[in-house]
Parts: sequence; C-alpha cells; structure tokens
Amino acid sequence: MAESPIYTAEQFLEARLELPDAGRWTELVQGKIVTLDPPDIEHGTIVLNLSKVLSLYLHQVDQGYACFELGLLVNRGPDTVRFPPAAIFNSGNRFEETDKVISERKPTVIVEIASTHQRRQLMSDHVNDYVQWGVDLIWVIDPPKQEVLEYVAGSESQVIDINGKMTGGTVLPGFAMKLKDLFAEPVWW
Repeated sequence: MAESPIYTAEQFLEARLELPDAGRWTELVQGKIVTLDPPDIEHGTIVLNLSKVLSLYLHQVDQGYACFELGLLVNRGPDTVRFPPAAIFNSGNRFEETDKVISERKPTVIVEIASTHQRRQLMSDHVNDYVQWGVDLIWVIDPPKQEVLEYVAGSESQVIDINGKMTGGTVLPGFAMKLKDLFAEPVWW
C-alpha cells in the first residue's frame, strides 16, 4: 500500500478545494490531510453565542478582532494547519488576517470546541500545538460536560463549570461570559 503524500500548507490549500465540501472539515497534521467530523448544531450555537459577546467586548475596548475558522499554520516541516472555531488577534493591523484562508500569525486567544467524539479525541493534540506555538490563552469548550478548559500561558489549566464564567484575565482585560449564556439555545430556537 502506497504512503499518502506529505503536503506543505500551500499544497494543502490547493488540494483541499478538490476534497468533499471543498475541504471545509479538513486539517493538515504533520503534512497529512485529516478529515474531521462536521460540527453539530450545538457547536454552531456556541459559536453564535460566543461571537455576540466577543463582538461587543472587542468594540468596547476598540482593539483586536476575531477570525472564525481561520487556518493557523502552527508548525512547519512537516506543516500542521489547524482551523479552530475562533482566533482572536490583539496585535498587528486590525482585521489583517480576516480575508486569509491560512495565516502564520499567532493569535492571542484560540477557542476550540470538542463537539464530536472525534474532535474530543484530537483535542489534546490541538492544545499541545497551540501551547508549543506560544498562544497566551486557549479555551476548549466541552459541550457534553458543559464546561470550559482554560489554558493560560505560564499558569496551570483550570476547568470552569456551568455555574462559572470565562474571563479574559490579563489577556483580554474586562472580558467575561457566563457559561450558562455560552451553552444557551438561541431565543428564536
């Protein structure tokens, strides 16, 4: 059986258009294309709820911006490209990464959602990549447990339960979101 080819991030970007759903649910892991399970409805609800609160916060502080499903080139040789649901940038020109498909710029905050069994299994690899890359704050949202695992650079990780809230600490000063609001079904639902 032939070995699957090793792709660079640039080759992956071209090849993914030929994949089912134009490669929307794929990542590049050490040069190999990995297909992920599509996210579920709860995943979409969480992104919607978080994006509303993030948008208000980012407008109030008038700095930084969020990108959704932006490919992040977290490692070269062999290349690894992750597509977290949200990445927040607090440096560089505002909205600089917004129109890109893949970026090599490191965001300040990454939000992941462990919404399917496969995504839950792969989450430690994602978090390890982000930690090694030097991301300041990582939130891993766990819908089945209704909790968030928070990783802050230079600190111990902590679990926030449904009665708690996500705060930005020194990374996103003044940001706060109750987990009950994060997991709430939209009113129009």
